[in-house]
Amino acid sequence: MTGIACMVQSSAVADDTMPPEETGRAVYTKDDLLKNYDPRPALVTKVTPTPKPKFPAIDIHCHWFMQQEAEKVLKSMDDLGLEKAVNLSGGFGPELEHLLKRFHSVAPDRLFIFANIDFSHVDDATFPQDTAAAIEHAHALGASGLTIFKSLGLTIRDASKKIVPVDDPRLDPVFEKCADLHFPVLIHSADPPAFFQPTDRFNERWMQLKRHPDWSFYGGDFPKYEEVLAQHIRMIAKHPRTAFISAHLANSGDDLKTLSTWLDKCPNLYVDISGRVEELGRQPYSARKFLLKYQDRVLFGTDRYPGRPDQPRNAIYYRFLETDDENFDYYDNPFPPEGDWRIYGVFLPDEALKKIYHDNATRALAGKLPLTPEPAK
Repeated sequence: MTGIACMVQSSAVADDTMPPEETGRAVYTKDDLLKNYDPRPALVTKVTPTPKPKFPAIDIHCHWFMQQEAEKVLKSMDDLGLEKAVNLSGGFGPELEHLLKRFHSVAPDRLFIFANIDFSHVDDATFPQDTAAAIEHAHALGASGLTIFKSLGLTIRDASKKIVPVDDPRLDPVFEKCADLHFPVLIHSADPPAFFQPTDRFNERWMQLKRHPDWSFYGGDFPKYEEVLAQHIRMIAKHPRTAFISAHLANSGDDLKTLSTWLDKCPNLYVDISGRVEELGRQPYSARKFLLKYQDRVLFGTDRYPGRPDQPRNAIYYRFLETDDENFDYYDNPFPPEGDWRIYGVFLPDEALKKIYHDNATRALAGKLPLTPEPAK
């Protein structure tokens, strides 16, 4: 073979934790195979260290479990400049009660816990009423909101083996109860568009999907990406009194025009940026315009817990939001974990930073609807 360059990956790669010599990028040209291809740009650009945010931040999108120690999480929060952190993986029943007791006994004003739904009884005639009652009980125990994971609309099935859609009417009483309780709902629907496309040479997340083939929702009886998000928006529009937070920019960070349409349609909708700075940062002009226009609707989040040692996102996110640094990595891995590109900062003004870091999350956690943005001039 001559004159052919391609991206390849060792078949031995199992996950993102493997050592650099066993994973990453490679280039094959003519008779040469260069493993662990990691070119260092000759471009000389400004580097702005951002270990802490310019203003105290609330991480609206965290996941931690019983094995984490509250004191260590708090220490990491202080080191990272986080005022509060929200654990979306609270569970339900006794699991939720134990988690609330453990972490609220240490810092109830800083460590927030969201409840989850038990979908194993979705076919029961009393599921809507029972789940609404469970949410009311979780609220009374001190839970701060409800999380709906991406399994709704993708993998949860009813007795007929059909996938339960995001806008299933059996959940209507639950979302109305959340409105009554001023209980915010953070919901993750779908995943990046590439996860719904063939894992072939045209897929920009080929390396990620080769590492995690179970993340692909292409084929079978999985619904299309567009249909899952259509369900998502229909559900949010159907419950205008409920404060919704759509995780990961509603998985539309690579289509800000459509996301803007949804935000305009649903004045009760917030979005968080967790796990999607890599999408925003490769389109800095459009991203900056979007973040400024919807600065009352966007929440800071990392999809990590404070102090998690792998892929420390906080400093990268702070750098993206605050600086005009150019052409820097969105990851701290030995290889690009999601897409093979670099990002640029959007240097937001202080007013927007305060809202995205802190004020919008404070409003959302109180179950209040977003502020109406000023019309674009």
